Amino acid sequence: MCDIPWRQVTMTVGFGVRTADYVIPPTLRRFHIPQTSVMYFPFEVWSHIFCLLPNESPMQLMRVSRAWRDIANATPQLWTGLHICHPHQFVDSAGLLRRLEKSGELPLDVLIKVPIGFTELWPTLALLRDHVRRFRILNIDVPTYDMVDTILTLIALSADLSNGNPAPLLEELRIAIDNMVDTEDMPASEEQPYFEHAFHPSPRLRNLTVSSLRVPPPLSKLLSTVVALTIISGPDDISLSVESTLDTIAAIPHLESLKYSGYEVFSYQDTHSLDYPRVVSLPHLEVANVTVPGRGLDILQCLRAPTLRSVRLDGWRTEDYAERWNDDDYTDVSASLRRLPQRAPCIQKLDLHCIDFLRAETYNWLFNQNDFAHLEELRIEGSTITDTAFTQISTRGPRLRRLELRGCENITGSALVAYIDARKLSGNDFRLSVSRCPGVGDEHLAQLSCLVTVEES
Repeated sequence: MCDIPWRQVTMTVGFGVRTADYVIPPTLRRFHIPQTSVMYFPFEVWSHIFCLLPNESPMQLMRVSRAWRDIANATPQLWTGLHICHPHQFVDSAGLLRRLEKSGELPLDVLIKVPIGFTELWPTLALLRDHVRRFRILNIDVPTYDMVDTILTLIALSADLSNGNPAPLLEELRIAIDNMVDTEDMPASEEQPYFEHAFHPSPRLRNLTVSSLRVPPPLSKLLSTVVALTIISGPDDISLSVESTLDTIAAIPHLESLKYSGYEVFSYQDTHSLDYPRVVSLPHLEVANVTVPGRGLDILQCLRAPTLRSVRLDGWRTEDYAERWNDDDYTDVSASLRRLPQRAPCIQKLDLHCIDFLRAETYNWLFNQNDFAHLEELRIEGSTITDTAFTQISTRGPRLRRLELRGCENITGSALVAYIDARKLSGNDFRLSVSRCPGVGDEHLAQLSCLVTVEES
């Protein structure tokens, strides 16, 4: 077994960045243990292996041996993930400083998760705000709205009034509020300048996740490069209008993916009517995922999206509201679904998650209409859909290539067999996936697998 040619090593990392030359520490030159050949791996191999470990691993690696400590210290990629989640991490500025120094000048992935009741943020933010230029991902998870304001204001303190606070590497910004309370006396988004001052310019920002009460205003320069927007609404956002959210969405010229996750269980405005005066054109939108009923569905119905390919309507909620799924809500979702293809004619994938329609004819219509002319994949989960939707088949209907059924207790395998026979589907052009549907037994799946491709659940 030959000796390792210990020498200076130049390591190449992501983003096309080449680190400085690192001299292999002297201790590694004595890194010869005949009992196991794995110990003869060169420095680059060990360094790469260490980088595959979880973010919490560097300090554990440092305790194994002097050789491993030298490898860890000479591998700046190990120190680029900054997860600040516990009280002692917020006050241990010396530990954070060491980690920042060890990471060199590489891009940083930062998670700030503030414990409930904790307020000592200054030591940590005082160090981080000088490294905004290195942020690649910033994930802020806090218990209250005013905590968001505090963090972003402290970061913005380092901003130059004329040049801003450049974040040239920032690709993803996520700001989430766990508790979503204390909404009284909150300023409107137009009165919150810290977004602009904290991360501007940010020419590579593509993914933005914010609370519905902390959405950047329409004139925000942050929105110019965003392609994926997620809005998280809380139970106290009743005062927020659909119009204000639409104003922000309309200001994102290159938006490709929109997700709205809310608690609401009723529609705020009658936007499912096509004569609603507000229409927002999103020529690049491809994916939409909204909770229904509620503001998410209201927003979706105001969008003209000629390139929209995938739609998910999510009816699941963490709490069981007594007023949910009343007649008005059912009518709204059904009417919205029927009108959706008129402004988004190219939908190929439709996902209905935990949505119940009062009238069975809604599902019958879904399987026997040509409005979704390009629909190829349909996914239904947690629904009251019955065999009627599959047995009353006409010659019309979308040419599905894939059907996925999850947790649909009122359908049977015989109805699925009848549907496949009526549509003359074959395994070459149709795939079926069934899970947690008690009416579809093994004998039905065996029969179905002889007709089409049945995917494993």
